[in-house]
Amino acid sequence: MSDDDDHRDGNNNMSKNVVFDEADPASPQPPSSIDNDISSSATTPPISNPSAISTSPYLHKVTARRHNFLHESQTNNNLLERNALKISSHKSKLFLFLWDLYSAFRLFGVLLISMETFVGCALTIGATLLAYYLSPKVISVSDSQWDGTLPTILLSFATVTPLIQSISMAFNRREAALRALASYRSALYHLYMAQASWDWGECGKKGGRRTCVENTTDLKIVQKEGGDDGESEEDSTPSQKKQPIDWLNHADNLLCQLIHLSDSLSQYLALPIASRTHHRATKFGEKEAKTIVFTGRKIFALNTAGRIFMISQLTEALKYRGLPGNEASRIRQWEQYLSVSMENMRLIKEYRTPQSLRLFARVFTLSLPPLYATSFAQIAIDTESIVFGCIIGAVTSLALTSLFEAVRQLEDPFARGFTFDGIDVTEELQVLAYEELMVARTIIFPDAEEFVLKEDSNKVKKGGGLDSRRSRHYCEDSARIISTP
Repeated sequence: MSDDDDHRDGNNNMSKNVVFDEADPASPQPPSSIDNDISSSATTPPISNPSAISTSPYLHKVTARRHNFLHESQTNNNLLERNALKISSHKSKLFLFLWDLYSAFRLFGVLLISMETFVGCALTIGATLLAYYLSPKVISVSDSQWDGTLPTILLSFATVTPLIQSISMAFNRREAALRALASYRSALYHLYMAQASWDWGECGKKGGRRTCVENTTDLKIVQKEGGDDGESEEDSTPSQKKQPIDWLNHADNLLCQLIHLSDSLSQYLALPIASRTHHRATKFGEKEAKTIVFTGRKIFALNTAGRIFMISQLTEALKYRGLPGNEASRIRQWEQYLSVSMENMRLIKEYRTPQSLRLFARVFTLSLPPLYATSFAQIAIDTESIVFGCIIGAVTSLALTSLFEAVRQLEDPFARGFTFDGIDVTEELQVLAYEELMVARTIIFPDAEEFVLKEDSNKVKKGGGLDSRRSRHYCEDSARIISTP
């Protein structure tokens, strides 16, 4: 993001939307006191005291609007549930069996057939033909003669066992990645809820958020310490000294940081892996790995050192305005959960299952089936069908190479878009996490205008749409059901 993109632009408004971007990093203003950084084309929300929107449970009109929103959403969800149950009810078991069988063969061909499959089958069939035509065609042999068959223990020990162990380890890594992702998203949501709605008022004693006002005297001192001496006389008027804090702006500053944090994390996790065999064995592969790792660590460092710090500063702003230490400690704990979850996902991304085990499995997956060509040739002799012997050999090679392809796909549990068993980080971090935060904002600030990031607004203006925020599971038919009056 360029320096120009880090400023909010009042000319990039969308109708009835709050077009929001990050605060100017050079400004010494407190994060929640930047009133002019949100550009809006609509008028002030109807609630007279915006600082009380997120805190007071006694604002009956606001609570009623929240209940209405929840009730309407639940009604729409009931319609979607009935439609989902209707479309997924299949009375014919035969049709369902044939449908699943067709889908299994199709996905098997698309996802598990690789270049190793064709090479392995070609080598096995060629070796079987060679053994068949060069061996004597003897149907029965004596006990002292070798009939061409080989023990299967070698095939099991050298290929099947390493592949199964690799699949088990890769699946455990995938489950650990899912747990880290769940912890991250849970902390993300609770962090926003705490910053946007937690109050520290006491009945008859402290007003909490409702009585917080900007301390312009202290703000001027901070600005002078930061080198900003351009204060006018109007900045010290009594009316501005009692200006209420815009808690919606504070929450939107946090929301901006959380969304950028999730987007950057998604970009990092969706990068290609840099620990394949050719990354270690060749100069060109080593250069490719360095490029990928350097890019990923730059993106990740921006998250851990940059975004987390900005989120921490917003917590400091709450403490400055009266948030008790015990509640601030809880928020700090969620910040730590974010950081720990990100580090766990980084380690899973960069460190894979044992490279030596995968090398062992790759070599013997391709080389062992051709070595068993004499066994396949003997099957052809016994059945008097070379075609059947070649089919048995090809199926053996196909099974082993497909298992190895399954291991390869599980090695990197993170993926951009759809994979067989990978975690769709774009869907989880750029779509679902964004939608949860938007729902929370709607509940807390029911009268606030729609939140749109500046870069998302620019995409819409250029005609690109918000495809990065749309789920790949989006169903137009279901959306039409809830949009029909």
